[in-house]
Amino acid sequence: MKLGPILALFALLLVTATGVSFLGYRYLLLASEYRERNLIHLSTVHDALALATKQRVPGPVDVLALMEKIDHAGNQARWCLDTLSAVDRMAFRQMGAGRALEICAQDITKSERAVEQATMLLLPEPQHAILTQSAIATAKDLVSSLETMRRDSLHFQPYVDVVEEKIARIVKFGTGIVSVALAVVFSFLSRQLLRAWRLQAQKTRELDLITQRFTSAIAAAREGFAIVDSNNRIVACNPQYSNLLAGKPDFVKLGETLFDLGIRVAEDGEYDLGDLSAEEFVRSHMRQMEAAGFHFERQMEMAGDRHMIVRGRPTAHGDKVLTRIEITDLVRSEREQREVAEALQNAKDRMEYLSLTDPLTGLGNRRCLDRALYERLEQADVTLVRIDLDRFKQVNDILGHEAGDHVLQHVASILKEHCGPDDLPARVGGDEFVILCASGTTLEVAERMAQSLLSEVLKPVIFGNKRCYYGASFGIAAGNQGADPSELLSNADAALYKAKESGRGTVEVFSTEMRLAKIRDRALADRLGHALQNGEIIPFFQTQHFADGWEVAGVEVLARWDHPNEGILSPHVFLPIAQQLGMEAELDRVIFESAVTAVEQLRAQGLTVPRVAFNVSAPRLLAPDFLATVADAIPQGRDGYVFEILESISCEDAGDALIFVIDALRDLGFQIDVDDFGSGHASINGVLEIEPDALKIDRNIVMPLGDSERAERMVASVLDMARSLDVDVIAEGVDRARKAELLRDMGCDILQGFFFSRPMSVADLDVFLRRGFQEFLDFHHGDPSADEASA
Repeated sequence: MKLGPILALFALLLVTATGVSFLGYRYLLLASEYRERNLIHLSTVHDALALATKQRVPGPVDVLALMEKIDHAGNQARWCLDTLSAVDRMAFRQMGAGRALEICAQDITKSERAVEQATMLLLPEPQHAILTQSAIATAKDLVSSLETMRRDSLHFQPYVDVVEEKIARIVKFGTGIVSVALAVVFSFLSRQLLRAWRLQAQKTRELDLITQRFTSAIAAAREGFAIVDSNNRIVACNPQYSNLLAGKPDFVKLGETLFDLGIRVAEDGEYDLGDLSAEEFVRSHMRQMEAAGFHFERQMEMAGDRHMIVRGRPTAHGDKVLTRIEITDLVRSEREQREVAEALQNAKDRMEYLSLTDPLTGLGNRRCLDRALYERLEQADVTLVRIDLDRFKQVNDILGHEAGDHVLQHVASILKEHCGPDDLPARVGGDEFVILCASGTTLEVAERMAQSLLSEVLKPVIFGNKRCYYGASFGIAAGNQGADPSELLSNADAALYKAKESGRGTVEVFSTEMRLAKIRDRALADRLGHALQNGEIIPFFQTQHFADGWEVAGVEVLARWDHPNEGILSPHVFLPIAQQLGMEAELDRVIFESAVTAVEQLRAQGLTVPRVAFNVSAPRLLAPDFLATVADAIPQGRDGYVFEILESISCEDAGDALIFVIDALRDLGFQIDVDDFGSGHASINGVLEIEPDALKIDRNIVMPLGDSERAERMVASVLDMARSLDVDVIAEGVDRARKAELLRDMGCDILQGFFFSRPMSVADLDVFLRRGFQEFLDFHHGDPSADEASA
């Protein structure tokens, strides 16, 4: 007979015995509890009966006590029924206790009836008489009910005794039978277990033999071999595994967890931990293995430049087989081969780089340029910038070739700094450079880059303790996709030649229109010095008027060039040239002196010029002789002269020097206005430092006034700030009467613009002042909407 069914039978008998015993003892406890509840019921009914017979009709206090005791007695009977389940009641009836249960149910009803009778005794006499009978009769009925309950209680006890006796017999009988059955089963199990122990001993011997053979096999293996159980504990391991893991044949301890083993290996310095602690490194490694279900293969680098192939394979029984194979020699061999290949490739790349690179500057050479130009022209339009250094031969001849090399390297660094990542700067000759611009670069962008480069190249270079002065000329050309590279280079050469023809130090684009403009600018630049010395730069005047009444409040002095060939030129034509040539301060000086002379002549003729405003540049303000020159030119009546400082001249940038000059002008008696206010250059801080007498609103804000709410808000904000600073506000760009009226209504103090007058010569100003504003306006005022930008 098989052991499984026997064990099942044994378990069933044991459960049955336990169940019978538990059920029997439970019913015995219930019977005992019933006996106790019956005694409580009998005692309580007895006490109630004593109270009921104490008087013929109990008083209210006795009635309440009666009701409490009757209710307590009823609860005992109710507990006896409520405690039993349906199965328990069936079992009690089978054991002859059915009558006891009926007595409990009847007693509950009788106790409820007795409580109702006691309640009637509490009613007032008339009401009581109406409802039932007299109080005496009710009291008698109550006594009768209590006597019945007492008899029921006395009859209940024998039934409990019968149940206890039957339950005790059942428990003894059942326990005896089960005990005998258990003894039989236990005897059988003993024989079966003895046989199983003998079989187990035989299997153990066989397993030991298999284990010995397996251990010998893995000990002789060249691979490291270990077996880990389902709890990640090492249950088998050959010496090679321990050697490959930590360099010691007895390092691995059987029964040790993989985590603990890993910690010891990491702390022994066998792993490259990086920034991790030993615990963090091992936990990360364990998570990777567990995530792969211990089915993995990876290469690991150990200490001492040792390399392993580590494999893991799970078994069907939950164990894991781990193996290690050393591949250090293979890895080192592959590394050496890779290093040789990389060295060969680096040598090849170096040779290619040297063949395409100018060794002195590090820029591309002509071969590099030709290759890149050819490739780009096949794909897109191309723009070239050709550069030739001016006066480079003198640097070489005078300071030596080392200085020349230094200049070339400096120019190369400028090109590298200003070129974009897709631009290609190259040195194609002794002092010749070419920039192959990135695809999509327009002529305008290339020209801006060339101008930026020119401004940097024009700065002298320090070599040793000497300055190297040189320049550069730029030629720009563009070619369409598919154009001939040599033709494009030729076009750039032509533009470069034209730049050199124009006086060197310029940028020329291969374009007829731009070439003509450049030629004109060069001609003007060449003549500007002559014009300043020979009275071609003359003052023009534009009147300023009070907002209330439009009377003349003063004039602003404006520069004009009376060119012998081109006529009167506006400042926008020649002022940038003067700035590039560093002649802006000289231009301001000439205009100032000419205007002062002209104004004083007008005043000498009895004409009133209340205030004269001069635009003054930062170079002129910071010139060493500026303060002395203006003081000598205007010894008296200085409060009638105003210096307008452009908002673009930042006090924060110029520092204390500019503040000193402005304060000195104010101390000399001159007024200070901030010109072009609102153009966005100056901070409020800078304006506060200047402490002006007036703010002159930029014409670009005033021009849209009347058509733009934004312009009105900006003017209003300037006026608010001026009031807070207690300074006047001048608005320029007033070209219509409606605009003048609007500015007056907003609170502006002085107005200036084409509505009142255009810039005029001193002769026209003489006529204007003699005839008066209205008459001059009728004769000379033109289209008020004309552009004022040239003023």
